[in-house]
Order: sequence, then structure tokens, then C-alpha cells
Amino acid sequence: MKKYIAFLLAVLGTASCAFAEPVKHGQCWTVTELTELDKENVAGGKGTLHGEFSFVRDNARDEDAIKEIGFMTLKPGAYIGLHGHNDNEDAYLILSGTGVFTDGNGNAWVVREGDMTIARPGQKHGLANLYDSDLVFLDIIAKNNSADLEAIKANPTAQYFPFGKLFDKNVEHAGGTGEGTLYGKFAFRREQADSNQAIKEIGLMTLKPGDSIGLHKHDANEDTYIILSGKGLFTDSEGNEYVVGPQSVTIAVAGESHALKNTGTEDLVFIDLIAQNHALKK
Repeated sequence: MKKYIAFLLAVLGTASCAFAEPVKHGQCWTVTELTELDKENVAGGKGTLHGEFSFVRDNARDEDAIKEIGFMTLKPGAYIGLHGHNDNEDAYLILSGTGVFTDGNGNAWVVREGDMTIARPGQKHGLANLYDSDLVFLDIIAKNNSADLEAIKANPTAQYFPFGKLFDKNVEHAGGTGEGTLYGKFAFRREQADSNQAIKEIGLMTLKPGDSIGLHKHDANEDTYIILSGKGLFTDSEGNEYVVGPQSVTIAVAGESHALKNTGTEDLVFIDLIAQNHALKK
């Protein structure tokens, strides 16, 4: 991993956007290492929840929709207790290992790599590692302090999205000027979201070598790319270019342009998460 970081830093004419403590909470993080934070017996659970954060909610601005992104690890036997968030939405995206996810209705599912879960405001969730290897997952928290909790309770939405039931939606020339195909597997998309939801879309995306998303912007939404594997080049609204690799995080807020290109020889795989800060809606 250290050799890979050194390679990124040596790329002439570009900056490196990877590996966590944020220099600025904007479109791309220039970082040296992830911010590590361990929590014990989370939400009445057991054991240590180890986190490596791109940024934490304590550093987020009021106008930011996405408040926290962490690469989390539960050791065998550890678990997060059943809990809820009244003014946040909390998504778990499983990266490796096997665990048991529990939702607010008491349903429990075995979760594995590629599975996605979300708890909307007022919904509860928990996660346990009852197996022999580490359970590694992304934890993404979005602010939603204007949700109608009674409406969510009366019409609860799905919390568990197994990888095998993610639906495909591919886009040619993504962003309007992109090259090739952007392959997507989605838990849900913005067309399905309602006004109560801050996280509007979660997709597992793939760009083949040489393919790209053209420079584009979202007028009302915040768009996050979380790189899982591969190498690429991210362009922000000012034309700055950043080499991105595993654990890089980029966010374009409403009105900011962004683009992404696969500059490597392997697939560029990333999470695309679209959110909206309800406090800023007119």
C-alpha cells in the first residue's frame, strides 16, 4: 500500500486524493492517512468498532449533506447494538466478510460483500459479526433534520438491499461528454426517492479502462464518489485534476462540476451516492 501511495504522489502534474484526514471539505481530499477512531460497545453493543474516516461529522459544515464517511471494521464476536437516528440517515455498505444486519422491524439478514443497508430517520438498525473473519463496511451518514418521522413510520421504506437484487442501469456517455459506458448496480435511484429522503441514490459503479464520466453538475444534489478499486483521474469544477485510488473520496456539492476517468489498466470501481441537504431546500 505504501508503494502505491508513493506512486500516486509521483505522478507528474496531478495531486493525490486518497487516504483521509481532510485538508478541505470540498470536492476532493488531499490527505496523508485515514483518521483512525475506535469506539467501544457502540449503541449497547459489544467489542470494538474500528473506524478509518475520510471525515467525521464533527468536522462537517451545516450546509453539507454527507456528514461522515468511514471505512469500518468489526472483529469476530463484536456487534453494533440496535439503535436509531432521529435526524440522520445511516447507510452500511458491506465491503468484505460476513455479518448479520438487523432492521427496525426485527428482521435479520446475513450480509456479505456488495450488500447495502440504510436506516432512515426514526428507523433502527444493528450489525453483528458472528463469524470468523473481519467484517469491513462503509458507514455513510447524511443529515436529515427535517424528515417527517410520522410519515416514515407510517410508510417505512426498505432497509436491506442484497447484492443479488441490486438492479442494473448503464449509461452511455455519462455526464453528456463521457467516453464509453458507466455500468451501475443500484439499491435505489433518485427517481424513486421522495421528499423525506436525504440519501437519494446509492450505486456500485464501474468504469472500464479508458472510459469516463464527462464534466457535469447537479443543481440541487450533492454527489459523492468513494473509490473501492482501480485508478482514475478526478476533475473538479475549477479544472483541477486529482489522481484517485482505493479509499479516495470526492464530493461535488450543488452547483459544482465534476468528472472522472479510468486511467488505469483495471476496472475503476466506486460507490456513487447522491444526497440532498433538506435544510437548504427552498
